[in-house]
Order: sequence, then structure tokens, then C-alpha cells
Amino acid sequence: MKNSKYYVCPICGNVTVCTGNAEISCCGKKLEALEPKKADETEKLNVEQIENDWYISSEHSMTKEHYISFIAFAKGDKIELIKQYPEWNLQTRIQRRGHGKLMWYCTQHGFYYQYL
Repeated sequence: MKNSKYYVCPICGNVTVCTGNAEISCCGKKLEALEPKKADETEKLNVEQIENDWYISSEHSMTKEHYISFIAFAKGDKIELIKQYPEWNLQTRIQRRGHGKLMWYCTQHGFYYQYL
């Protein structure tokens, strides 16, 4: 699941996840798989352990023009995807299930990941 492909429609913001090769189109346009970039220290999301969860937050801009569209946590056999919305604070909890790959998509800067 860590190697799944993510697609985002630039017109409507639809998010699609595929576990294999696929041709995806939305709003009449063919979509290309997002290429994840490893986040550097200034781009990483804040992650804290609270009880049995990861608490994820960020001071990232969340305006209508520039925001994090979704967060995904992938581990072995599962993906948890949490949709985010403009003008909401980025704060969420996901169940802590060991180590995995935390990924997020910024509408202006692209697709990032960090390991937990």
C-alpha cells in the first residue's frame, strides 16, 4: 500500500487512489499519478503521539487558493485517507499502527511524504 498511486483532478479536486497501474480521467482530462517528494524539515507535518493515536497538525496555509487537500497514512495492508478543507485548521488524529508513510497533497506545492 505504501507504493499506491494517487491522482488529483486539477478542476474539481477529486482524489483517486490506485494500487496498480491505471488510466484515470476526471472532468474530461487524463490524470497523471502524483510524484511524491520527501519533505524536508521545514515542510514536515507536526506529529505527536497521543494515547494510541498520531496527532497530526500544521501551520500550513489553509486558504481557498492554497491548502492541504488530503493526508494519507499507508502501512503494509492499509491506507487511511483524511480529506482536508480550506479555511479549516489542519488537525487530525489517526490510529497509531506502527511505522508507515505519511503523505499529503498541497494544492500549490505538490505531493509530499515523511516516514513515521
